[in-house]
Amino acid sequence: MNQEERFRAYIAAFNAQDWSELVRHYAPDVHLTIGNGTQMIGHHAIIEFYRKVNQQTRRIIEVRHSFTDGKRLVAELASEFEAIVDAPDFTSGPLKKGDRYRINSFALYEYEADQYTNIRAAVFRRDFGPFG
Repeated sequence: MNQEERFRAYIAAFNAQDWSELVRHYAPDVHLTIGNGTQMIGHHAIIEFYRKVNQQTRRIIEVRHSFTDGKRLVAELASEFEAIVDAPDFTSGPLKKGDRYRINSFALYEYEADQYTNIRAAVFRRDFGPFG
C-alpha cells in the first residue's frame, strides 16, 4: 500500500470512528495542531479529543486532493459536521442539534514508515447553515 492509499484508509477509519484502526496510523508521540490552533501530543490525546467531538457531532471527511514527496503528505480536505446534540462548547463555536458546519482545509502530515509523526491543519473556508 502506498502512502496515498494508506492516507485514504486512515480517513476511512476516521469517518467510521474506528479508533483502534485510527490509532495505528499515529506514532505514540505524534503532534497534532488543528485548524483553530488547538495542539495535542500523543495518539491517546488525539483519540480522546475526537471521541468527544463525535459525542457532539458526526463528521465526514472527503479527500479532495493529496500528494506526497516521500516524507510528507499534503491534502485538501472537505469536512461536514452535523450536530447530533446541542453543543454550546463545540471547538469552532456553539452548535444546536441539527446544525451543520462545513470546512475546507489543508493538512500537512509528516510520517515515518507507516505512522504520522506531525500533523498541522489550516482551515481556509467555513460555512454554517442548513444545507440542502
